[in-house]
Amino acid sequence: MEAEFNYYEDFFHIAIDTYKEIAKLEKELNKLQVNTSKSEKSSDDFVDNVAERNDRIGRLALIVVIFCATSLEAYINHYAISNLSKSYLKTYLDKLDLLSKWVVIPRLTTGTQLDAGSSALQDLSWLITLRNKLVHYKSRKIEIDDIKETDFLWGDDAKRAIETVKNLAQELKKIDDDIYIDWTTKKYEKYPFFD
Repeated sequence: MEAEFNYYEDFFHIAIDTYKEIAKLEKELNKLQVNTSKSEKSSDDFVDNVAERNDRIGRLALIVVIFCATSLEAYINHYAISNLSKSYLKTYLDKLDLLSKWVVIPRLTTGTQLDAGSSALQDLSWLITLRNKLVHYKSRKIEIDDIKETDFLWGDDAKRAIETVKNLAQELKKIDDDIYIDWTTKKYEKYPFFD
């Protein structure tokens, strides 16, 4: 008798639960914007309130991005072990970068690789770049006038990270119908903010 241990599903559900908090904060921000008069929007209290919520969204989006990337790495490693072996993964595949794993491992397993031009792999590349930017962050000083919207994380980044996991699993399912991907969809029923 054996028990299987893996964390890809847990990592993804942490991301989903965290995104739920982002969605609540975004609703609060929308309500605040709608219910505040034009003259009140220039007040320090209003600006502080918006900034505080946006800061919280950014911190939560960081969690979502990192846990989505971690989930995808844990899942592709699990997929390799399940279809090849743990020793094969460790000896030949473990040092590959995450994008390469998602291209090479399905090809070794099924004889077919994911479409290199697919939006799922493009989104994976985006997620890896963003994750690396966050995890390997280098402190810097920047003039206030040079700060851009892209210097921050937003709810849209978190949503795209979650959709990347979901879409990548579905792409893999297209070439290997035997895989289990319910872990990417079963909690979506509880969160109506996903299509």
